[in-house]
Amino acid sequence: MATTTDPGERAKLERRRQIMNAAKHVFAEAGYHGASIHAIIEKAQIARGTFYLYFESKAAVFDSILDQAMTDLRARIHRIEVDDASAPAPQVQLRDQVMGTLEYIVRDRPLATLLLSAGHTPDAEAAERLDQFFAEVRDLLRRAMESGMEIGLLRKVEPELAASAMLGLIRGVIEQLIRDPNPPAVDVVVSEMLMFALRGVLAG
Repeated sequence: MATTTDPGERAKLERRRQIMNAAKHVFAEAGYHGASIHAIIEKAQIARGTFYLYFESKAAVFDSILDQAMTDLRARIHRIEVDDASAPAPQVQLRDQVMGTLEYIVRDRPLATLLLSAGHTPDAEAAERLDQFFAEVRDLLRRAMESGMEIGLLRKVEPELAASAMLGLIRGVIEQLIRDPNPPAVDVVVSEMLMFALRGVLAG
């Protein structure tokens, strides 16, 4: 979200974040279908009228949560810099991007739970919105693959297929991390992911 120096605008942005954070918890606990505006305002400890100052419906706050998540992911998945001599090695940049993406999602367990509900929600509108979100993530990964091939970091692959495979790997890893009571450190997970994604499982 955009930053502002105006105290009134900052207060509005903070209230909006408060409602979205409460909604994330409610969606994670009850699912989209089971969530209600009443539960969200109870969680946020606000009046019903306050909710409607910021969002017109449950669907609107759900969309805003996914939009913010996509904005945050776009800031973490970007073209690897090879022309700047002061930039880290491409392999380091790749690792940092994967680690930053995983940390962002895993540390926000309600968001991770909400995203993993894709394919399980009985609400067609929510399912469609989640499918759209993951299609955008797949597109981000596809463009990252194409960029990696251009600079010689990755071998020639079919970018659409490789992006789908990587997305499946990421979703599986996130599910394991949030369900494991004693998950390994994210940097260890990232090392294993990159080893698997870039080299496969064959010895030698």
